[in-house]
Amino acid sequence: MSINRRDWLKTAFLGSAGLTLSPLEFFAKETPNFNLLKKDNETIRLCFNENPFGTSPKALEAMQNSLRFSSLYDFKFADILCEKLAEINQTKKENILVSAGSSFLLELITKYVSINKGHFIIPDPSFTIFEPIAEFLGMSKSVIPLNDKKKIDLEKMKSSIQKDTKLIYICNPNNPTGDLLSRQEIENFIKSIPNNIIVLVDEAYIEFTTQKSLSDLVDVYKNLIITRTFSKLYGFAGARLGYAIGNPKLIVELKKLQSWSGAEISVTTMAGAIAGMEDKEFISKVLDNNQKVKDFTISEFSKRGIKTIPSSANFIYFSLENYKGEYFKKLKDAKILGGKTYEQKGKWTRISLGTMEQMQKYFEVVF
Repeated sequence: MSINRRDWLKTAFLGSAGLTLSPLEFFAKETPNFNLLKKDNETIRLCFNENPFGTSPKALEAMQNSLRFSSLYDFKFADILCEKLAEINQTKKENILVSAGSSFLLELITKYVSINKGHFIIPDPSFTIFEPIAEFLGMSKSVIPLNDKKKIDLEKMKSSIQKDTKLIYICNPNNPTGDLLSRQEIENFIKSIPNNIIVLVDEAYIEFTTQKSLSDLVDVYKNLIITRTFSKLYGFAGARLGYAIGNPKLIVELKKLQSWSGAEISVTTMAGAIAGMEDKEFISKVLDNNQKVKDFTISEFSKRGIKTIPSSANFIYFSLENYKGEYFKKLKDAKILGGKTYEQKGKWTRISLGTMEQMQKYFEVVF
């Protein structure tokens, strides 16, 4: 049975810590055991597509050193961060908008396009965390199922455009399927639709591919905006950092909806991100291990007759149609946090990729 994202998030809070304590109880303890956050030897988190190798050692060192600036509004970190992000994405600082996680940017863009209400188009399933906000703000929607190959159906999205359509969302690679649309497919799509419709491309997992980001096209197509996150490759899911890339005029408009643009990001997070981007050794380690674990996981599913979708991310989308037993009960009994059902037809679900040891245990106890 499918559960909604909010309930799922609640049940998965802090792994086994969340099974016994509420968030407030956990942090209100006089001497909380913060080792539970990282070194829980029982619960395995394979539900949020987090980085199982943690955060870059260089980033952690920079974060620790930056704590002495916690009492200051230290703007130089934001300037350096935006300059570094612009350099990596082959664009200008004026094209960059930073925030405490890409989810907040999806929310911000949603608020911007909904000022005069209107219509938006989303694929399903996908990472549509902003959908309830858009509906609350009075927007109508068209939800477009994936095609028979589990790919985002751009043609059907195009045919769903209405006179008041303001936003089309594309997650690439898509979450939860891991499928990747090519640059050319997306660019051809952008060319084919009215330029007053914003095309929001969520590239949260693009670093796990060899495909070039669309970031170099934001000044070519003024209605294109891209969101990226530090939560996955860089291991900043708890530190919270994301950024958007768009043409300068659109970035300026979005900043008007913020009381103080970027001020929600801590000095500590910014210092860690600047250092983390320089830690090529850690980045290489994460990508290499992700590919090895992915190959192993797909092979193990194949041995068991479990259908999967080719993945360009750090998770696998698979069908429980041929699974014998109560999959989610086995997960719970084994203290593995492992997702939900996304499509009832075919019983499609997702598993995040952990370490090799974690995935070996996953197959031992669940299959």
